[in-house]
Amino acid sequence: MKQIQVTLPAEDGTEVIENLKEIVSPTQITLIKGSDTSLILITVSPNRTGLVLDQLNDLGIGRVKGRISISDIDATIPPIRARKQDKFLRRISIEELENNVTNLTKLNFNFISFTILSSVLAGMGLISDNNVTLIASMIVSPLMGPIVALGFGAVTSSRKILKEGLLAEGTGILISIFIGFIIGLFYNFSLNEPSTFSIARGEPNLVDLIIAIASGLTVGICFVSGTSLALVGVAVAAALLPVTVNIGIAMGMFEWHIALGSLVLFVTNVVCVVLGTMTVFWIRKVEPPQAVKKVKAKRSLKTQIIAFSLVFLVVAFPIIQTSVQIGRQWRYQKITNDVANEMLKPLDGVIFPPEELTIKVSGGIFGGYTVNITMRLFSTKALPNNTFTNFKNEIELRANHTIQYLKLEVILIQDLSSIANLNPNQIIMGKPISIGQIICRRIILG
Repeated sequence: MKQIQVTLPAEDGTEVIENLKEIVSPTQITLIKGSDTSLILITVSPNRTGLVLDQLNDLGIGRVKGRISISDIDATIPPIRARKQDKFLRRISIEELENNVTNLTKLNFNFISFTILSSVLAGMGLISDNNVTLIASMIVSPLMGPIVALGFGAVTSSRKILKEGLLAEGTGILISIFIGFIIGLFYNFSLNEPSTFSIARGEPNLVDLIIAIASGLTVGICFVSGTSLALVGVAVAAALLPVTVNIGIAMGMFEWHIALGSLVLFVTNVVCVVLGTMTVFWIRKVEPPQAVKKVKAKRSLKTQIIAFSLVFLVVAFPIIQTSVQIGRQWRYQKITNDVANEMLKPLDGVIFPPEELTIKVSGGIFGGYTVNITMRLFSTKALPNNTFTNFKNEIELRANHTIQYLKLEVILIQDLSSIANLNPNQIIMGKPISIGQIICRRIILG
């Protein structure tokens, strides 16, 4: 519940109440008259706040005369129920939205401190593959506010809010990248390879794109509805914070391909989140109350949406391409495993499953891609002469695509059980070898 308090000259109180009765029930309005001023108390559900403020603005209240203040109310007796037409598309007033945005974009000690702490947590979570630490960093991260400010400033054509949002978000991003760089340098000194989490965020795919879009829509819906902003912060941090810190970590480890992939994912995330908030704001009719600013905001909104959409298409292309390649790789992985199970496993002497199976797919989205397959397996007997050709032909037949490179490496194992001094726990190439079995020779087909 919200309570709108209107202070205005005593002679205007009755007229204002008559105008408000069109949108608010008389039982929700209280007039307190004084000798010089009148106080009007209006209790409404949050979704009606904007309508009341628009009506007061048309009467000149808050602009020409009088003062308006808004406060929260925990409950009323009897309760005020929302009208049927307001239950679905519910939002708080523009003034409340603007006040919330202003509070979230303050570049102060708290913002910088939380950015540093959340970046450290995110960096530790990335290099140690620790999900708990990574989630904790998202909760602490303050990067949500400036992103909302960018969407709100674009929709309402507020240069002041846009400037504050860009300054705060830019500062937060630079801090996160710098901390990630320091962590990456220390991690690199210990001669460690990039962690699984770090590599994953350097290879953007369609799932990351969907997360970014969902985060942007979540931000907009929660914000205009007055829902807890903690949920919004986690949603945005999930899309932004780990990727931003990972750029610095990859740079500190001199893993430039990971840094570039994280940068592409970061730009995509920012664009998706801003577009998501702008879309929700547009649907929920978040616009300036003044008629002149409304026209200006609508004109600039179209330009900004087109600009953001073009940037989105440019940065989303490599993500879509990577996703297509991953899909193709999974497909060839399944086909190759199926063919190996049907053609190689039944052969006499073959030890299954294979020691190694590597599949690399590269090329365009719509066609012209190349496939490289490498398989290594153990066998106590040589494979039939036509095994390689049949194996390759069957994969190509099922995939309906030519394989540019297929390497089938067969490691022959000879049984020398008569030699008594062999180690019974011997492991060769990652495979347990029984007493008397040693590698005799390696045959590469293809």
